Amino acid sequence: MSSSVVGTMTMVPFTSSSASACLLPLTSKPSKHGRRRLSCKAMASSGDDDDSYRIDRRDVLLGLTAATTGSTLGRARGLLAAEGVKQPMPITSEVLKCVSAGDFVCPAGSTDYDDATVVNFSDLPAPTGPPRVRRPAHLLSAQEVEKLELALQRMKELPDDDPRSFKNQAAIHEAYCDGKYNVVARSPGEPDATKFDVHFSSIFAPWHRMYIYFFEGILGELVGDPAFGLPYWNWDAPAGMMLPAAFTNPDSPLYDANRKPENERGAFIDLSLSPKVKSDPNKFKDDLLGLIDSNLCAMYRQMNVKEPVDFHGGYPSRTTKPPVGSLETGAHTAAHIWVGEHMGNLKTAARDPVFYSNHSNVDRMWHLWSTKLGNHEDLTNDQWLNTNFVFYDETKRPVRIAVRDVLDAEKQLGYTYEEKKSLEWMERRIKPAAIKIDDRTRDAKDNSSLPLVLKKGRMEYLPVERPKKDGTKTDEVLVVDVTLDPCEQVKFDVLVNVPRGEEDKVGPQNSQFAGSFSTVPHGGTMTGSATTKPVVSCRFKLQELIQDLNCNRSKMLNITLVPVEGDKTIVDNLRVELC
Repeated sequence: MSSSVVGTMTMVPFTSSSASACLLPLTSKPSKHGRRRLSCKAMASSGDDDDSYRIDRRDVLLGLTAATTGSTLGRARGLLAAEGVKQPMPITSEVLKCVSAGDFVCPAGSTDYDDATVVNFSDLPAPTGPPRVRRPAHLLSAQEVEKLELALQRMKELPDDDPRSFKNQAAIHEAYCDGKYNVVARSPGEPDATKFDVHFSSIFAPWHRMYIYFFEGILGELVGDPAFGLPYWNWDAPAGMMLPAAFTNPDSPLYDANRKPENERGAFIDLSLSPKVKSDPNKFKDDLLGLIDSNLCAMYRQMNVKEPVDFHGGYPSRTTKPPVGSLETGAHTAAHIWVGEHMGNLKTAARDPVFYSNHSNVDRMWHLWSTKLGNHEDLTNDQWLNTNFVFYDETKRPVRIAVRDVLDAEKQLGYTYEEKKSLEWMERRIKPAAIKIDDRTRDAKDNSSLPLVLKKGRMEYLPVERPKKDGTKTDEVLVVDVTLDPCEQVKFDVLVNVPRGEEDKVGPQNSQFAGSFSTVPHGGTMTGSATTKPVVSCRFKLQELIQDLNCNRSKMLNITLVPVEGDKTIVDNLRVELC
């Protein structure tokens, strides 16, 4: 095995505890630093060797071996070089281990494969002929639904020792997304203190693209159709905002009884996970139209970002708070929580067949962002591009695949998406709510102080100073650093210059609504020596908002944090950065 393809992975650490792995105290006191001004440059990971966890591919779970290198942002190599920071060197002495514990069993073939049998995806022939087409699930014909049902039924009937079985495919997601990996100690006496998770980082999109790609290939093989395309749940279009009918038949292998029953038939998804309010039956049509408009505005806000770090997030790091991308925390998370039960927890999410169509649409969002929305450039640093995993393909062959192998879905992976000529949310324009703009300097006694713990039902008021423009960076981003409890569902909204008492008049369709941050909780069986609470940065675009509210000359912005779910999230810091 060549060491040139093995790298160093940096990530947020998990530290020891003897209590429930999901409800653990912090290992140190929350940061007490105040609100300050930074540039985006401050987010670049140091990449220092002492701050990195190093991984040997051989002992990582087959089906998903990780070999990665540390960085955070696109163009991070240049930032690091400019600052004279040493980048980590590839090594092969450290490993990740999948841990079977409690009711979790690592997927078949996790430790007994022969590394010599692993093939590199880059060595395989490029796709030829017409690409496979992924269609909207709500538009599937009866024949297409039958084929999807047959494929999944056959996958569910595969034996437990077959890595392609539905049980093992679901376990792959649980292993990599619910803390079932431990980082093995680098030296005797050093604790196995770190768990790995593809979430809260730029690994989220490419890992799921790989995972869904191989899942789709297995389904196609099981029904003898190499052109089989995994349908996507089209929740970003009004006609697709309900749970697709194919997944609601109790007699179908696509059905999962572990869902919120109130959302199964005829209910429209809420992509903003707004607080529940009592509705007036006489205003059902108005409420429905308002929900659709809110959803389209939420999609516009999620997708209308230019910088790769704002869309994908940053690279996992022990020394910085990695930014979380809008692709992960937006509609993707809302769909998980809205379906609920199995889908509403990272431990069990992949046990619901609709999970895969949800992530097919998440992948479509990446495809649209990098093509139709202006050919946005993905992250370009080698650490991200060389991150790679091993999955079983449709023939039970282990294949090593890197991020650089999956950047172009059609050319590299051989699939595309059926699209309408126009996307409703692309033309959406957020408008200010018809309320007074509160840009006055508030009395200090009326403001919250940091750090603080968000409590559902209690709003927090925080003024933040805007940085002076330096001539090269003009876009402003609000950054909120938070410490999360991994097993708690978190949702809070961020409002700007909204007078007290007027918060309920502002929603996703309004300019004063900067955005939301939400998470899918982990399971209660995160095992190992212990866990920590992830520390991440939430980023909210301000440029259009500032223009719409006509507050270009204001030196301060009045921020209101509105907790919707969760009582344990710590807000460590809040600031405006120039990018």
